[in-house]
Amino acid sequence: MKEKNRFKAVLIDLDGTLLTDEKEITDYSAQILEQLQKDGVQVIIATGRGLSRAKQLTHKLKFMPIILANNGATISSGFDISDVEDLSVDYKVVKKLSEKSHDYGIKPYFFVKDKLIIQDGLDKKDFIDSVAKIDEIMTVSEKKSDMTDVVSMVMIGNKNKIFQLIDLLKEDKNVNYHIHTKYFSPNVRMLEVQNAKTDKFKRALTILNHLGIKKEEVVSIGDAHNDLEMIVGSGLGVAMKNSDDILKQNSDVITRYTNQEDGLAKFLKELFELRDYE
Repeated sequence: MKEKNRFKAVLIDLDGTLLTDEKEITDYSAQILEQLQKDGVQVIIATGRGLSRAKQLTHKLKFMPIILANNGATISSGFDISDVEDLSVDYKVVKKLSEKSHDYGIKPYFFVKDKLIIQDGLDKKDFIDSVAKIDEIMTVSEKKSDMTDVVSMVMIGNKNKIFQLIDLLKEDKNVNYHIHTKYFSPNVRMLEVQNAKTDKFKRALTILNHLGIKKEEVVSIGDAHNDLEMIVGSGLGVAMKNSDDILKQNSDVITRYTNQEDGLAKFLKELFELRDYE
């Protein structure tokens, strides 16, 4: 890495950023990230996906990146961070939202550290994109224990019903939530509820402190609402060309290319002045 480049870490979202729409890392993107890691730049993946699926989606990389899964609720670092625990949602919140969701005809599903819990009667095959393999999916009945270890609770339904669920959360300081609109029809919303301390950037700072890296020395790149905090808080916040408008409005830079055009890799190559690849 050039001495004049002050950045020591890159914090990267997966879907819509590093991954193509086909959920793949291109050869070019893999080469760029491998070169950065080789040059001493710490590569950190920050994703809303569960840990096992995030590891599977990044298997093409020839190194093991730090992964902040479920928006940072679960962390895989490769070094000792015994003081960093998974962040679970208050059981009372899970219970309350589950009961109200059922009243609205919404069937919530839940991420725990290494499993996805779905409602009884649903087809596990419909959720295979959320996990690395189908035996990581179980039903509520199969779990046979209370939902005290949930790191992310997801509800998808009519936007008016989703907003009514949000009304139940507005005064609760123990939760953090995101509303997702990408990939859904205009009348449908996805609500993701997590522990109030769950935040991609705040959790990344915990790891960066272990590594002696300051937030001013971090480049963050993303495309969606749950990337906003890291885009705003980093030394350089980068929105993908295909980003939500709110990210573009709050970023320092917008990439010239989309995730379908190696936009992330092309930006990093230019920023870190890396050599050309065939």
